[in-house]
This record gives sequence, C-alpha cells and structure tokens, in this order.
Amino acid sequence: MGNETIESYILESAKWGKFLAIVGYVFMGLMVLFAFVIMFGMSELSKATGTKFPSMLLGLFYLLFTGINFIPITYLYRFSTEAKQAVENNDEEQYTSAFGNLKSLLKFTGIFTIVVLSLYALMIVIAVPMAMILK
Repeated sequence: MGNETIESYILESAKWGKFLAIVGYVFMGLMVLFAFVIMFGMSELSKATGTKFPSMLLGLFYLLFTGINFIPITYLYRFSTEAKQAVENNDEEQYTSAFGNLKSLLKFTGIFTIVVLSLYALMIVIAVPMAMILK
C-alpha cells in the first residue's frame, strides 16, 4: 500500500478488532452455557418449587441472541486477521477481502439497528393506544 501511517492504523485496528472478536467468542460460549443452565437448571428448580418460569423460552432467547451475535463477531475476526496479513504481505487481494468483511460487519450492524428501531417503533405504536384504551 505504501503509506506507513495508514498501515499502522490498519494494524492497530486489526489488533483491537481481533481482541474484541476473541472476547466476543468467549462471551458467546458463556452465553450458550448460561442458556443451557437456564433451560435445564431453572426448569428443575421450577418443578421443585412449583412455580412457573419460562426457562425454555428464556434459554432459547439466549441461544438466538448468541446466534445473531456470531455473525458480526465473525466478520470482525475475519477483518482483523486478513487486514494484518494484508499489511504484512502487502497483498491487495487480502486488503480487498479484509475491507469486504468490514463492510459486511457495518452493513449487518446497520440493518440490525434498523430492525431493532422498527421493533421499538412498533411497540410504541401498539403501547400508546393500549394505554389509552386501558385508562
């Protein structure tokens, strides 16, 4: 690439990105473990105490949330490893692949944000009339 400042920024971004991706993978593993504890441990506790707790539903929610998080974390990890290799090898194809993963990460995050904001708006549209009706 040639510009040492840009290369140093890319390398530093790759290092932090890899760190964040690894931490993300570790937390995903913990969330999967926690999901199974909730699904099976809490269901046994609910049986023992005679209370109703939607442990399977909550555990499945955690698994779904973990699955959704897998996508951006994987894009971040791929960007980080390929960006580092691109700088080390001065390889234009690796730069292209690295920034393709960064683009996919940002695109996924943007679409996910739109979906979440739309769900919030839908909840408000439903909650306000319900509040007026129940008043």
